[in-house]
Amino acid sequence: ASAGAEDARALSQALFDLMFDDMDQNLRELGVGDMSVGKKVKQMARAFYGRVAAYEDGLNADDAALGEALVRNLYGTLDEPVVQPRLAAMAAYVRHQVAALAGQDETAVMEGRVAFAGPEEFDDA
Repeated sequence: ASAGAEDARALSQALFDLMFDDMDQNLRELGVGDMSVGKKVKQMARAFYGRVAAYEDGLNADDAALGEALVRNLYGTLDEPVVQPRLAAMAAYVRHQVAALAGQDETAVMEGRVAFAGPEEFDDA
């Protein structure tokens, strides 16, 4: 593997480790007992990987599949169902961001110089 690919893998792992270390610390600060923290972090990891898989599946399929993943994972806690124009706008936004990220310079991204499109470009109103 190239040095760039190895650097990207190392950065990805470091971000993952930082995220789950932070979850561990926050659970402890919330008063979760030491004996339960590991179990809760494992549940969070399963949820994370499930969401990653759902989004990957949705991105590799049509907007209906991506919409289903968004409904479950982004809008799932809403009291009312998300309206179709908003769901379509979010699916378009996600697809656009993935394409935009794929087209950015790898070194710039790894240095934290990432350009995201503003959500107003995908406003459903």
